[in-house]
Amino acid sequence: MYRLAALVVAAVAQVAAVSPAIAALARPVLNSARIERRGPTFELHFEFDGAVPRLDLRAHGNQLWIELARTHVAIPPRPLFGYEVAPIVSVRAIEAGAGKSRIVVEVIGKADYAVARLPHEIVLRIASAGADPNIAAPIVVHKDAPHPGRQMLARSEVQTAPHYVEPASTHPRPSQGIVEPVIASPASPVLASTEHQAGHPLVMIDPGHGGYDPGTQSSSGVLEKDLALQIATRLKSALEERGIRAEVTRSSDVFLSLPERTRIANRAGADLFVSIHLNSSPNTDTTGIEVYYLNNTTDRATIRLARIENGGADGYGAPDASNLNYILTDLRQNYKASEAASLAKVIDAQTVADLDAGLGLNVNALGAKMGPFYVLVGAHMPAVLVECGFLSNPGEARRMEGAGYQDLLAGAIASAVVHYFNADLAVGNL
Repeated sequence: MYRLAALVVAAVAQVAAVSPAIAALARPVLNSARIERRGPTFELHFEFDGAVPRLDLRAHGNQLWIELARTHVAIPPRPLFGYEVAPIVSVRAIEAGAGKSRIVVEVIGKADYAVARLPHEIVLRIASAGADPNIAAPIVVHKDAPHPGRQMLARSEVQTAPHYVEPASTHPRPSQGIVEPVIASPASPVLASTEHQAGHPLVMIDPGHGGYDPGTQSSSGVLEKDLALQIATRLKSALEERGIRAEVTRSSDVFLSLPERTRIANRAGADLFVSIHLNSSPNTDTTGIEVYYLNNTTDRATIRLARIENGGADGYGAPDASNLNYILTDLRQNYKASEAASLAKVIDAQTVADLDAGLGLNVNALGAKMGPFYVLVGAHMPAVLVECGFLSNPGEARRMEGAGYQDLLAGAIASAVVHYFNADLAVGNL
């Protein structure tokens, strides 16, 4: 009996000794880094052995930190030393202790970035501010094949030497290879079941205007309120197909005041609020998609648009300018502002990419912007307003009436929402 007990104790001790080693092997390993150039944009690829960790991004001045939980770094601390080209100053891979690691990318001057989590790698694109307006579009995967538009500058593999010594020269060597972009599969992303409880999250979709408030209209008489409801209905279906609950503030041609729209979202406990609108401009040649999040602005075109959306019909009950400015000033200290800005940028990038790829169009990417839209003020969750196109442009108005265009647009917005919840795509500025 005593001998059996001793054997059991010895076996348990042996398992306990092996467990840390097993746990270490189970951790994802950052085993490769490379830098490529595609026009004005530099693309950093960080490849992993094992599942890629969830993206956790932090901006620290002119540095972008990518925090990696339970990840082992098996590449040099300066994996691309000598190949870091402006605006990239340095790329570092750091073991931060407590099982955490960190990728730190430092830039010079103002820069835009887009980062995506793919099955076995993190792709980070960086360009000088404004140099690449479609920095996140299209979403691409890569395979080894010649292509004149993409040049590999350097690649760093798993570190084999016990100590890493940075090379003395900082002059880039000749390119070591070239790869070709392939547009990603049109299959829609699905909400990661491990990230959220069943039945959660909920997106409240708000079709703009309605009832006796028609909104803007096309030269042929198509009303904003009708197209907004059609797109919102398709968006609801697209979100549900991707595993996300969705509701609408109105499902018919009825009038709702601006405060009532966000109150509906708040009462439902929504996690996101997406308001759908159609745009208008005195210049009938203007086309494109804009996505707004709540904040103040000095841009005249945005102020003009906000006045139209805030005061399109009697009975809205919009506050005066001083009250709205007070709310906006308070909101700048609230997490919702940064969350909404992130969502707006992802929606902008995804819609442009999907419409370009799906219809062969060159969609005018007008970007994600801040604006004083009262419909977003009362939301207790991140809220955005999507201007889906310009009814003042006859050609764009005709496209937006079509079911195919509406389906692509709704699908793109839904995919962007999935990326937002799964934290596998982000767009921002440094």
